[in-house]
Amino acid sequence: MFRNYVKIAWRNILNSIGYSILNVTGLSIGMCVALLIGLWVHHQYSFDRFLPEYQSVYRVQRNFNSNGDTLTFPTTSLKLADALRTQIPEIQYVAESDWTRNHVLLVGAKKLSVNGATAGTDIFKILQHPFIKGNADAAFKNAYSIVLTQSLAKSLFGNEDAAINKTIRFDNAHNLTVTGIIKDVPSNATFSFDYIVPSSFVYATNPQIKTDGLSSFSNNNLQIFVKLKPGVSYEQVAPKIRNIEHTEKGNINAMNSYVILQRMDRWHLYSNYINGKDTAGFLSYVKMFSIIGLLVLIIAGINFVNLTTARSDKRAKEVGVRKAVGSQKKHLIIQFLTESFLLTTAAFVFAFLFTLLLLPLFNTFTQSHISVPAGSFYFWLAVTGCLFLITLLAGGRPAFHLSSFNPVKVLKGFSPQANLLFQENCWLLYSSAAL
Repeated sequence: MFRNYVKIAWRNILNSIGYSILNVTGLSIGMCVALLIGLWVHHQYSFDRFLPEYQSVYRVQRNFNSNGDTLTFPTTSLKLADALRTQIPEIQYVAESDWTRNHVLLVGAKKLSVNGATAGTDIFKILQHPFIKGNADAAFKNAYSIVLTQSLAKSLFGNEDAAINKTIRFDNAHNLTVTGIIKDVPSNATFSFDYIVPSSFVYATNPQIKTDGLSSFSNNNLQIFVKLKPGVSYEQVAPKIRNIEHTEKGNINAMNSYVILQRMDRWHLYSNYINGKDTAGFLSYVKMFSIIGLLVLIIAGINFVNLTTARSDKRAKEVGVRKAVGSQKKHLIIQFLTESFLLTTAAFVFAFLFTLLLLPLFNTFTQSHISVPAGSFYFWLAVTGCLFLITLLAGGRPAFHLSSFNPVKVLKGFSPQANLLFQENCWLLYSSAAL
């Protein structure tokens, strides 16, 4: 039975090939735009959620009272990191880090200027990037060590197996041993790097940096990441860390500073602080583009409905003949919905191809690294759900409208299009009279 519906629908599409191409083109363009925006929105929401236990990872921030205004700064001090590590038992790990910058790495004749960071020895216990070689416990036992991403290891040594335990000349000044290889940091990571060197290396080569950093809470030139112990909530820690810098007597800046934490999954979207609290920030743009994508899809669906309804006159006699020979209304509804589903599916196939072609340009424009998750079961589940939803929304009105024609009136020359216009005019007159 369903096979017959498909065959008839396919014949009807071929018989009106010009209309079908026009309808599919309009819907596919709308779906392509919506798909691109949807992939971008999903990418933004996925920031920093790929790491294990990200719900217990926080970045330290400082609220500073300035003439009644509350200003928030991400810059922190080495002394604050030490205080959090030694005075707050609810915190499991603490790691200070610089703000990443390029350093020169030399291996034989190869010389690369690469973006990386110096960080505390527990950084990989907080940001649990998967290790290909080595592990988080042993990676930074030696101060003169370095952990590389998989891509950087291949660039320098050919593959990750050849890189482990090999020597890298760092800034043409010190030799570092490769003690770990991690998977590449995804593009949806706020804290991105190609390598990490332990802070102990910096302190070993320049002890004065550690001495100055531990001397005052005002030496704010680092960022601090912390991981809470299992079962500990931020609400339990907040009152203990709030005034932790006030122990430094005579330091006005420290006395006006209040320490807070921001959870990892809010780093990217809630980047704007107002009165000491993180507000929407970049999230407002994500919501705006979500609405735009939805509107584009709705407009494409409305256009589909209008084009289908506009052909009611041409399909009226077909409906009349079918009803005259015994076709029931439900059969006609299924027939028209089948046609709508075939057109919608064709539109999605073209939209999918357009998306694959436009993604490189789209990534360049948005400075993203978005890809179509073709291997994801949930992606195809969402696509299938959208196809059925668009079929019902876009093809439902024409299907019920066409199947409701009276066969006797239609075969006598009744114009359903004129009847529809008459009904709409009556509704307008009724509404005006009611007002």
